[in-house]
Amino acid sequence: MKAMKTTAALVAATVLLNGCTWMMWGMNDPFGETTTFPLVGKDNIHAFGTVKESTAQLERGSLVMMGGKYWFIVNPADSAKLVEILNIKLDKQFQMVQHNPRYRYEALPVTLKKADSAEFSSNFCLRYDTEKASEIKQLQALSFKETKIDKQTAYVRCIEAAGKYYNVPQQMKADYRFDQSVPVAIRYEVTTKQTDYYKLTSNIIMTPLTLAGDAAVAVTAIALSPLNLLVKAVGN
Repeated sequence: MKAMKTTAALVAATVLLNGCTWMMWGMNDPFGETTTFPLVGKDNIHAFGTVKESTAQLERGSLVMMGGKYWFIVNPADSAKLVEILNIKLDKQFQMVQHNPRYRYEALPVTLKKADSAEFSSNFCLRYDTEKASEIKQLQALSFKETKIDKQTAYVRCIEAAGKYYNVPQQMKADYRFDQSVPVAIRYEVTTKQTDYYKLTSNIIMTPLTLAGDAAVAVTAIALSPLNLLVKAVGN
């Protein structure tokens, strides 16, 4: 029993010794990251198609977004969600917006895994403003959520899609969906690690002093343990 109490006291001391030091490094973290999305290229999607039969590069059921320079092939699982929305019969076009639906995207965001990668992902939301019961019913059936935006009733659904993009092949029949093209902005994610050397130096210099302060607290905590036992013994 005595050994267990001694071990507990040592553990408590270790935690107290490290507590303030961890807090200092956490609150004054000298290491950071900056993420940017450099523009790789642009395109305009003028048509959509679907893959009827699998090939070496295309999977059956994939949605093909056909641009002037590239084809963006969405994987079958994500394609199924998009095709449902593309086939809906509404009076107006959707607005392509950010996760805050007040802000529109000027172009469909396509993000590459790496600058030299053919794999992409796209994350955006579709917004449709209406008060027509027939349109609302269709939108709600496709999981669009009602949102109030500046006293305007809007229906919004956010979408994540992934796939690969290729140069435009020589011949392919297009299944047209839009009267006007959809601009595309192709980017890739770059994460740069940074070090604030002033904070780093400050933390390193302060660490021994912080441990000294922690040690005083720890010693007090250890000294109280046998005192508490003595009080209990006297009380009994």
